[in-house]
Amino acid sequence: MSNYKYIFFDIYGTLAGFYPEREKIQQKILSKNQIYLTEEQISMGYKFADEFMTVQKKTNPLRNLSAIDKKKFFSKYEQKILEANGIVVEDEKSSRIWEQISKEPYDLKIFDDVSENLKWLASKGINSAGITNMDITGEKLLKNLSLEGLLQFIVTSLDTHSEKPDSKIFLFSMEKANVKANESIFIGDQIESDIMGAKNAGMFPILIDRYGYYKDFSDTLKIKNLDDLKKIF
Repeated sequence: MSNYKYIFFDIYGTLAGFYPEREKIQQKILSKNQIYLTEEQISMGYKFADEFMTVQKKTNPLRNLSAIDKKKFFSKYEQKILEANGIVVEDEKSSRIWEQISKEPYDLKIFDDVSENLKWLASKGINSAGITNMDITGEKLLKNLSLEGLLQFIVTSLDTHSEKPDSKIFLFSMEKANVKANESIFIGDQIESDIMGAKNAGMFPILIDRYGYYKDFSDTLKIKNLDDLKKIF
C-alpha cells in the first residue's frame, strides 16, 4: 500500500475512548436503577445505540436539536442499549437514567496502542490526521488528547459544519492535507459514518473492530487494533 500518503483516523472508538469506560459508568447507574447487565452486554448495547446516533447525525445533527429534542433523543439512545439486551423501559425512566449518566465525570483518553503506531507510521513516511463528528474545534481536541506531533491535524464537524458520512468533511480534510482520494486511507469503527462515508468520498476504508462487533463484516479490510497496521504497511 505504498501509494497511500495519508491515513485519516476517526477519533472516538478508533483512537480514543472514555475513561472511566462508558460501560462502567452505564453499569454503575443501571445498578442504581435495579437493572443489572455485564459490561459485555452493555458494550453490545452501545453498538446499536451508536448506529441509532449515526442515523440521527446524518438526518439532523445533535448540535441543531433543541434542549427538549436532545433530551428525547438520549432517552431513545438509552432505550437502544437496554433493548439490545431484552429490557424495555418507559421514556421517563430511560430519560432519568441518561440524565444520571450524563452527570458522571469522565475524560476522553487515547488508547494504549495509539502513540507507538502513529510514530511508526511517521517513520514510514505516512502522515496521519483525524476526522470526527465531535462538536469541538480540531485544534482544541488535538491539544486535549495530547496528539500534537502525532497527528498533523484534526478536522471536526464543528470546523466544517458537516457530519460523517457526508463527503464534505472527508473532502475538506483531504484538501487540508493536500492529497487526493486515491492517496488517502480512512480508519474508523462505524460502518455507515466511517466506512461508507470514506468509500463514497473515494478513500480506501479500513474498519477497526476493537470489540468484535462486526465479525461477519467482510466488505472492506478489517483490523482488530492499530498494531495490525504493521501487517499491512
